[in-house]
Amino acid sequence: MLKKLLKSLAVPPIETAARDAWKAGDTIFVRTFHPRPGKNDTDLAEAVQAVTEIGWTLASSQFEGSGLQRHANLVFTRS
Repeated sequence: MLKKLLKSLAVPPIETAARDAWKAGDTIFVRTFHPRPGKNDTDLAEAVQAVTEIGWTLASSQFEGSGLQRHANLVFTRS
C-alpha cells in the first residue's frame, strides 16, 4: 500500500532510487527515510540492506525528530 501511494506521488522506493543512481554513475546517494513507528526500525534496516546489496556503502546516518515525525538522513557512497 505504501509503495502504491509513493508511486502515485512519483516518489520511487529507496531501492529503485538507489539502483537508478548506481546506473547513472553517481558517487553519492542521499535519501531521507521515514521508518514506521510500529516496526521498531526493522523497515529501516531492510531498506539499508537492500541499498547495500546494490553496491552502496552506508557512510552516515543521522536521526531527527520524534514519534511520527522521526526520520533518518542516510548517505551512501560507492564501494
